[in-house]
Amino acid sequence: MPTNGLSILLLVALLLGVVFLLQWVWRRPLPKEAVSELPPDSRESEVTVRSIMTPEEATLFNLIRLAAQEYFLVLVKLPVLQVVSVVDHDEEARKALMRTIQPFRLDVVLVHPGTLQTVTVVHFQANEPEGKSPEKRNQVVETVLNAAGIKVVRLQLGQSYSVGQVVAMLGLAEEE
Repeated sequence: MPTNGLSILLLVALLLGVVFLLQWVWRRPLPKEAVSELPPDSRESEVTVRSIMTPEEATLFNLIRLAAQEYFLVLVKLPVLQVVSVVDHDEEARKALMRTIQPFRLDVVLVHPGTLQTVTVVHFQANEPEGKSPEKRNQVVETVLNAAGIKVVRLQLGQSYSVGQVVAMLGLAEEE
């Protein structure tokens, strides 16, 4: 009987040792040799600048900036998880929701300059044929934003707007 207790104790000590060893290995920073640099004369790699928005989106962004820059910080192409936090008692449900909304980027975000909290999100919508419903991920993201108390405004990419129209759509028109 004493040998069983001793063997269990040794097995537990061995397992703890392996766990601590693995934790130490994974937390260590990578050596400088492990991070390869891109040689400047590499013919196999090509790095180019990528536009963050289309010309139509840039036009709408500039209108929004003109309409809202006196009231808000105007940010572009933020990940949705940058503006909301999701807490749920059901961890699996929270993880599923996070996986759904994580790749989504918000087109334009209006942030209150004092509280630094998102007030409004502007979503650019492409002109779609009649009867086609928005993508399910868009609906989930909009539901999450609404639950957080963030106003969602949609602007059509093919349509032209005046600054006054954008001011009214964003709810920034002064009361007379």
